[in-house]
Amino acid sequence: MLPPPATAARLCLINGLEHGITVPLDTRQRLWPQGSGVLDPWLSLLAALRLDVHAVLGHVLAIDWLDDQWSEPRPPAEDLRRLHGLEPHALTLWRPLADHLHEQLGAGRLVMLEADAWWLPDTDGQDYRRQHRRTPLIVNDFDATQRRLGYFHHDGYFHLQDEDFDGLMQAGLQGDGSLAPSATAIELRGLVRRPPETLRHLARQLLERHLERIPTRHPLRRWQRRSQAELDALVRQRDVEGCRRWLDCGIARLGASAELAAIHLRWLSGEDSGSAHLLQAADALRQLAVLARAAQLKAQRAVQQGQPVDLAALSERMARHWSRAMALLGAGAIVIEDLA
Repeated sequence: MLPPPATAARLCLINGLEHGITVPLDTRQRLWPQGSGVLDPWLSLLAALRLDVHAVLGHVLAIDWLDDQWSEPRPPAEDLRRLHGLEPHALTLWRPLADHLHEQLGAGRLVMLEADAWWLPDTDGQDYRRQHRRTPLIVNDFDATQRRLGYFHHDGYFHLQDEDFDGLMQAGLQGDGSLAPSATAIELRGLVRRPPETLRHLARQLLERHLERIPTRHPLRRWQRRSQAELDALVRQRDVEGCRRWLDCGIARLGASAELAAIHLRWLSGEDSGSAHLLQAADALRQLAVLARAAQLKAQRAVQQGQPVDLAALSERMARHWSRAMALLGAGAIVIEDLA
């Protein structure tokens, strides 16, 4: 058992989360309630702080294919600051993790960790006590005496305690294969709740910057050329666990990002009659997300059954929807189809 920090009172910055948290992103059921990695706990945190979760989503439009995975959506620090007054700061873990958590939460800052999922009971059936893999979470509730932690992870709020608490605090130090965390402090002192129209105005300004980051070489075309061969190999090996990891970094990340981008554009259009292009682009991205979901299910079934499946037609339709969305947003002129 770990000794508690010298001052070991319980520290909790956001109360009333015992029954979980709902992220109010869309009235329709989401196709991809998870799949956005670092972005997921940020959205849960914003909802818990009663901040509008739509405004910060513009950056997902600029995801890119990195040859073996899609880039992970991650809210830019500048967006968080301008929209909501939140300030993330990288932390150096030069002391025991428990001491850092006590210090930061005691000063009114939340702490985001890239932590070992081995110790997270909400991943039961996947990573919990099965494999070491880093995953992002945000610590809100820390009790060293009771060895208990409350945290945002994926699209929910959870607790861990006792042996899991000890394991997380000592991760990477015991020679047991566990992964050492990295950390970011989230400063809340500048938090501001802006009127909806002010948020939309700021989000439109940020959107222009994110559109400048759209890849000039068509990312879905590049993904197409690699994905089928990788899926064929997984099918031959009937590698179900490998397929799960492949989907998490590939189709699931793409589908979740497209859906969130569609939600953002629909919210951004508001009541503005001159925003028809935003709604049309949102529809194209929503269709991309629907097709990605179909591709995911086909891939899972193919690997489980050991039966090859051709995703060429689906992936071609996905690429065309992406092209249409970018053209409607004014980024299409810089995108090279890259068919070769």
